[in-house]
Amino acid sequence: LVARGLSVAEHRTRAPGEAIEATRAAIKGGIRRVVAVGGDGTLNEVVNGYLDPSGQAINPQAAVGLIPSGTGSDFRRSIGIVSLKDAIDAIVRPDTRLIDAARVDFKKNDGAEGSRFCINIASFGLGADTVALVNRWRDRLPAWVGGRARFHLAALRALEIYKNVPVAITLDEGRERAASSNLIVVANGRFAGGGMMLAPNAEIDDGLLDVIVADRASRLAVIRELPRIRRGDHLKNPRVSEHRCRTVSITAEGPLGLEIDGESMGTTPASLRALPSAVRLIGTRTEKRS
Repeated sequence: LVARGLSVAEHRTRAPGEAIEATRAAIKGGIRRVVAVGGDGTLNEVVNGYLDPSGQAINPQAAVGLIPSGTGSDFRRSIGIVSLKDAIDAIVRPDTRLIDAARVDFKKNDGAEGSRFCINIASFGLGADTVALVNRWRDRLPAWVGGRARFHLAALRALEIYKNVPVAITLDEGRERAASSNLIVVANGRFAGGGMMLAPNAEIDDGLLDVIVADRASRLAVIRELPRIRRGDHLKNPRVSEHRCRTVSITAEGPLGLEIDGESMGTTPASLRALPSAVRLIGTRTEKRS
């Protein structure tokens, strides 16, 4: 970035949540561009610092950028960043675009109420169990085991405790759906889990959330479906349904674990609300399905 003529102030985080406070302080101090260098979890913290508690930008003219380097770094795929050069080119250009985010209200593991903004994907059940294992193994697996392999290994291990539970889903405060599920995704972006196209029809600037529900899917059925999920073909399975909405609430007998943008957060019950055009993103590349 410096070689391309930009003035850069670097802040290295040392603890979870630090990027939230660093971003908030930078924007309040007049910084107009904050770039997350890391994975989806780092970007999530930057977005949570960019937005005030009501979901409004602290400074609507400030913008967020991404240089991906994390375990999964899946959101980059929804904004067309395939390489480091793509990321640098986007940051150097003066263009910005408005994209959506979501507010997630949930139960913390200690029983207290929690809230968090989501920029990519929130998942319940198997997805949350997989993320918990990926993060637990972060420093235990050799460095040559890449992000995609880590997610596949974790998903197979998480399937050992996979069990469907009764779930009640309410869409836009009216449409209700009951399911027996352990795999629910609420998406702004399309990808998670090291390149799995969980929500192939999701758009990051349409003001809507895409909700994917696997109903009465057995452990074996999920394993068989994994190659199709990578291509986004799982929506052809009659046990998988897709819904588009502005708000969704989820309750489960269990309850089901929750992860947001690749970080474990808590459990159901949870409610999510789309925040249209909430985040100004650096760069305006067309989305790519890769």
